[in-house]
Amino acid sequence: MKENKECKIAQDLLPNYIEKLTNEETNKFIEEHLKNCEDCKKNYDDMKESLNKNNKNKEKKKVNFLKKYKNKLRILEIILLIIIVAFVVNTGRKVYIITDLNNKAEKYINSTNYHKIVYSLDKGNYTKSEVYSLDNKKKIILTTLTEDGKKEVVTIYGTKIGNAPDTPYAMVEPPIGIYKQNVYKETETEKTVTLNLESEIAVEPQKAFYGIENIKQLIVCAITSSINKTTYDGNKCYYVSGMPSILLNSSMYVNKDTGLAISLMASEYENPDGERGRVAGAEYKYEFGTVTEDDFIEPDISEYKIEDANDYINQ
Repeated sequence: MKENKECKIAQDLLPNYIEKLTNEETNKFIEEHLKNCEDCKKNYDDMKESLNKNNKNKEKKKVNFLKKYKNKLRILEIILLIIIVAFVVNTGRKVYIITDLNNKAEKYINSTNYHKIVYSLDKGNYTKSEVYSLDNKKKIILTTLTEDGKKEVVTIYGTKIGNAPDTPYAMVEPPIGIYKQNVYKETETEKTVTLNLESEIAVEPQKAFYGIENIKQLIVCAITSSINKTTYDGNKCYYVSGMPSILLNSSMYVNKDTGLAISLMASEYENPDGERGRVAGAEYKYEFGTVTEDDFIEPDISEYKIEDANDYINQ
């Protein structure tokens, strides 16, 4: 009877003993009992073996969990690295394209012989602008059709006499010129001419990305924009969208060979003083080396009523 009670006590204490949770006196009692009781000793060995197996299983599960965690972490690192590499490659591609287009445009913006046609539509008014440029001469034909059907044609013959002072809003290259001009105006009811006006003319071919002045702005444009190959009006070009406010035109088609914009989407912009403006949608066509002196022969002035220059300026 004594042995049965001791066995029950010992067996109740064995789990804590194996886990080393019992005190020194209890340990002595259990160890003495195990020396003299084969059944309890066998139970002790079985319990210890089972506990070791459980510990091994737990350790194995822990190791497997850590392996899975490390594998998932490695996969995430690889995915993140791929995203970073793709971002850098894509941004680098756009930096290269923008730089290449700007470089190609350089030889055209300084051209002294070109014919430029611009078609624009804004708030119901249609305008066709033609520019003939030859050395220091400019001829501009502005044809406007209003919503109510009225037509007006203004033809400007100008000879360059100097350059305008630099301004923070200059958006063309080379510098804006000052021209002495004769301005012929035709409506459905009259023909008038104003002679010897002096004012600025800024009609040169423009780089599509003329607002980019440094590497920081170049990178910002490359990051924020989308640039994709396409064709427009039979020309190989890039469709550029999402450009930041440092450029007037956030969306445009740019000729791949010349670097010049051939179509601009209507957009709003903000100048350095915080004033907002609007750029109408426009289509551009260019010819280079086709203009001759014959394009600058003025019409018979006798058919026109001569107006005072001050009256023209105040219109």
